[in-house]
Amino acid sequence: MGPLSRATPALVALSVLCTAGQSRSDELDTLNIIARQAFLYDSNVFRSSGLNAANPIRSDTLSMSVLGVTLDKRYSLQRIELDANVTSYRYRSTTYLDFNALNYRGVWHWSLTPRLYGTLRSTQNEQLNTYDYFDGVPRRNIGTDRLTGGSVEAVLGRDWRLLGGLERQTRSNEQPIAQQGDYSLRRLSTGLRYLFPSGSSISYRYLDVRGDYQNRVPGVSLSPNTFDQSQHEVRFTWSVSEKTTLDARIAHLSREHPGYAARDYSGAVGEFDVQWAPTGKLRFQAIASRGLTSNLSNTASYLSSTRFVLNSFWSLTSRTVLSAGFDRTRNDFEGPLPGFADDNREDTINSVRVGMRWTPLNALSLGAGLQRTRRTSNVYGAGYVNNSATLDASLRF
Repeated sequence: MGPLSRATPALVALSVLCTAGQSRSDELDTLNIIARQAFLYDSNVFRSSGLNAANPIRSDTLSMSVLGVTLDKRYSLQRIELDANVTSYRYRSTTYLDFNALNYRGVWHWSLTPRLYGTLRSTQNEQLNTYDYFDGVPRRNIGTDRLTGGSVEAVLGRDWRLLGGLERQTRSNEQPIAQQGDYSLRRLSTGLRYLFPSGSSISYRYLDVRGDYQNRVPGVSLSPNTFDQSQHEVRFTWSVSEKTTLDARIAHLSREHPGYAARDYSGAVGEFDVQWAPTGKLRFQAIASRGLTSNLSNTASYLSSTRFVLNSFWSLTSRTVLSAGFDRTRNDFEGPLPGFADDNREDTINSVRVGMRWTPLNALSLGAGLQRTRRTSNVYGAGYVNNSATLDASLRF
């Protein structure tokens, strides 16, 4: 997920709160029905600076009602997973933002033999596009992401694995977006993984991507119709100790737009994720990442984003968990088109959050959280402050 993610940060936090306590309830059940009700207060729905009369600061309360089903079933060497739900989003004041979403994730973990196996998957995610950057006159814009694909892994000897994958991904929006519009792509990957006796591993993958843009926005110069992307990627998982693990991804990404070289970009991307559990009740996580994301406007062709995240979890009891986190992201707007002034825009987004999850029964989970987000920018009128509060209850049976 890049800086121009589909869901607002508050909705992302809400999703985490709603799911954090569910894995403990009815873990051995094959089929579960899930009912969930959540409320989110948002002090600045449209992420407005308050300096533009056409986009004043507006607060609202969102009700999110979810009815879903989960399935996890094994048949000999095969395993089927399904997680599907219908979600109703209803706003108290800005009712024109109301919508219903169908989200699902289905995975078949197939295995021909214990030495040849893989996955086939299909997912769909419908969300209200974030107003962090897709701003202007406030309007509803639902984005839909779909992915279908498969992967294969073959055992070579004792320690080596041969990797392969093929995916098709699409993104569509209710309203055209200049910065990150509709597209479809095909992603082909090949690679190798080496397993160490300690349980650690290291892998290399090459990813070849071919894509097409659709529904381009008029008025934006040099709008390409296609793109080619390649990525060389190294991943490793290291069990540093019984209490510390490190997951890392280091890659070089290059995207080209045939006939529109001014839009091309390349560079290093990756992520480091360290988790430390000093005791059975405490767990800490630190994440550092860098990403490159297309941003097809006249003053920028892509965003260079660096992010640092700290999370902490404290189990007061076996059924009560407190959490706190800090998130800092810096977005640099790069690659202005010839003939357009480079505004050298730099944004910094800081977010702090606290939450609590209580599971009085295996089938019942209750949660609450607070979050404050502030964006500063060297461009006048691009900053904002947002406060949010969440309450949720989830029942699994």
